[in-house]
Amino acid sequence: MQTQARSSALPLRHLALVLLITLIAACGAPPVPPEGDLYSQANGEFSNGDFVMAAQFYDKLLEQYPFSDYAEIARLRVAHAYYLGKEYEKAVAAFNDFERLHPTSPALPFVEYSIGMAYLDQARPLDRDKAATENAKLQFERVSSRYEGTLYGRLAVYRIGQCNELLAGHELKVGDYYATVGKDEAALARYRYLLEQYPETDAAVEAKRRLARTEKQSS
Repeated sequence: MQTQARSSALPLRHLALVLLITLIAACGAPPVPPEGDLYSQANGEFSNGDFVMAAQFYDKLLEQYPFSDYAEIARLRVAHAYYLGKEYEKAVAAFNDFERLHPTSPALPFVEYSIGMAYLDQARPLDRDKAATENAKLQFERVSSRYEGTLYGRLAVYRIGQCNELLAGHELKVGDYYATVGKDEAALARYRYLLEQYPETDAAVEAKRRLARTEKQSS
């Protein structure tokens, strides 16, 4: 009789333990805010310039409500928030995700242009590494080709000019370095390359002067 009573008590204890764990878990997990509330909070932080918090709220909205009517604009806003917050690598990734998930969105010209800006904003004048500037130029060339005659197409053409100035400045700096250390042939090659590739830049004017001077010195 005692053995039977003990065996019948075990399932009851097990059930009580399961119920207790479930109750604790339910009490510990905060309720998920409505999607409209998350969207409003994200927009409020975005408007206030707190782009880190805005991105977090947009991300939470997308995590909890991936098929929400707000999903498209939230993905666009989270990418823009990363860009405005100067988290450029995250911005490029988020804009690319948007482009992949919403291939027919009317926001694509802005998205593609913003990818170029995220690269360009990482470029530094006379930087040794030209990758950011070159990536920006390639992106702006795509935008100017795809959206020729539109606002973003015209802006992209202007940005291509900025990229060319940066790249020409890099070549001028390298040429000057070679001239300083007495490698005249290498310097001349850089100046000629600059004039060939970036003839309309401010650096080209200086390159012409340096080319003439270096040729005279080496003759």
